[in-house]
Amino acid sequence: MLVEFSASYTFFIEKHKLMEIMSRILAEISLQQVQDIRRWLGENIRSIAQDVYMKSLDAFHRGVAGDFFQLPKSFFHRIVLHGRHGSGRHSLAHVLAERWNLLILDADVLGYHHINGHEQNANAELLQQGIESDCVIRRSQAIGNIIQQRLLKEDALHRGWILYNYPNNRCEARELFEGFAVPPNRLIFLQINEQMARMRLLMRNYRPTPQDNVTYVDRQMRQFRKSEAALNTYLSYRREVVYVDATACFEAVKCHIMSHLTKTPYMLGHKYGENSALE
Repeated sequence: MLVEFSASYTFFIEKHKLMEIMSRILAEISLQQVQDIRRWLGENIRSIAQDVYMKSLDAFHRGVAGDFFQLPKSFFHRIVLHGRHGSGRHSLAHVLAERWNLLILDADVLGYHHINGHEQNANAELLQQGIESDCVIRRSQAIGNIIQQRLLKEDALHRGWILYNYPNNRCEARELFEGFAVPPNRLIFLQINEQMARMRLLMRNYRPTPQDNVTYVDRQMRQFRKSEAALNTYLSYRREVVYVDATACFEAVKCHIMSHLTKTPYMLGHKYGENSALE
């Protein structure tokens, strides 16, 4: 409970940019040699906060460049790579993880280890029931709980992480952003049409894994098509979401993502207010 509270508190500070606001306050107090600090704070804190927010929003929506918006080296990226099967999520995850020393989390692998692990808990049983009965709600609930527990581990909290194969539908995306104690600060949506994605899967080097079969690929493509519209409607209202054209070559996509993650200020929450756009 203490770890979860600390993670939620840190996210609150990050979401409302309290560190940026406090740094600006301390700098101005020092420069102006303020005598009555309490009175000065009362008169200026609102304008300072609005200035920080507006500059960040302007940089985010209009692509304003500048060192003021450069993320610090100690910033912990929490990235989700989303896209259909064959969009390059696996390869990009390893490149980005190497760049910022991030923890790589594959939702499918986490679920597999929970089901086949020595210690069976409630989430493993719920996931097994969902798979056997083909119940999307049970699978989503179990995977969501498993991922949340993993993100509260010490290595994830102190290194940052990159997650893929989750979310897979609108409900999971809403739970990810609004229910997790440590939600992502970026979701990279890799956009590619199904024909090109299938071509990439057919042309890549053969890797003998259970997923390398036509039945699995067809199922993944069908699930993506089914949930894409509703999921994209929700994601389009999130400031954390970045849409990337994944049809270009791998190096171009990689450089575009790295440049965006390095220079663009992170913004959290809904674009048009704090309430969900779907409510």
